[in-house]
Amino acid sequence: MEAGIKRIGFILFEGADLLDAVGPAGAFACAARQFARTGAPCDYPIDYFSPDGGAVSTLEALAVETLPLRDLRPHEYDTIIVVGGDFRWADIDARVVAWLQRNHGRMRRLGSVCAGAAFLAGAGLLDGRAATTHWNDCDTLETEFPAVRVQRDSIFVADSGVWTSAGITAGVDMALAMIEEDHGHPMAMYVARTLVVFLKRPGGQAQFSTELQCQAVEGPLAPLLKWIAENPAADLRAESLADRAHMSLRNFYRAFEEATGTSPADWVERVRLEIARRLLEQTDQNVDQVARAAGFTSSEQMRRAFARRFGVSPTEYRSRFSRRDPRADVELELLTDVWPRADPPHVR
Repeated sequence: MEAGIKRIGFILFEGADLLDAVGPAGAFACAARQFARTGAPCDYPIDYFSPDGGAVSTLEALAVETLPLRDLRPHEYDTIIVVGGDFRWADIDARVVAWLQRNHGRMRRLGSVCAGAAFLAGAGLLDGRAATTHWNDCDTLETEFPAVRVQRDSIFVADSGVWTSAGITAGVDMALAMIEEDHGHPMAMYVARTLVVFLKRPGGQAQFSTELQCQAVEGPLAPLLKWIAENPAADLRAESLADRAHMSLRNFYRAFEEATGTSPADWVERVRLEIARRLLEQTDQNVDQVARAAGFTSSEQMRRAFARRFGVSPTEYRSRFSRRDPRADVELELLTDVWPRADPPHVR
């Protein structure tokens, strides 16, 4: 590998999800174009590999030309990323798993997108590590590989040089985090704005919202879930919710867990946290006001919930996620100084 050049390799297979590869590849390529504009060495050259090489069919019915995996010389690559796709976890390609087992220590970073975590887990590389995958596969990852510390609510996780990311677009978030690790916040911001995505959702931000899950629930509890989201400050104890649903408490607990996969108390806290997050991101309300609006009894109760779920305080969360953060404009000005470009930023 040329000194200072961080070459990126993606491993695909028949039935791979194209977005798992081109999402993060687009982020790296955007950074590479900016290097080229400045005359700096062009970081992040990208190659695609598959077990046999040649054209690989993807879920999107587009073929990707790849190099054979046997030609992948790991010491020439800074980062290798295994993508996900449509496959049974028990049927993953053993050649990819064997390659990872032989070579995982010969590159600086190893990562996966979505169900690509199956290959890393199959190679034993996630044992004892924190990791994530698409929300629909977290149960499988936890059941099939009990030595993995599954982080269900994470968009991406980095643990000792091994990175895993959640479903599909989370690969972009992971790539932005890698770019920030390599070249700092201004470059990550430049790439995010060029791609018209959020600057970077840190890995602890939940990958699956209660609002989306509520829309997927059918049956007698669906109206109740909608009412909870619209009335976060109401009495949302299980007893009160059971009365509203016209169920005995015992039947209510059973029906609720069948519909949502969790307990009423856990669901209510998740709803309130989601409302609080949105208010912290989009409004100037202070923490006490946000806590009341989201249905928490106090800002201290909300702070404890944030620490438990996200590992940060509400104030820290706002500083990292607020779309009204004035630092963004300052950092963009700094970016112009650090990464001068010949043409003005605009969407092509």
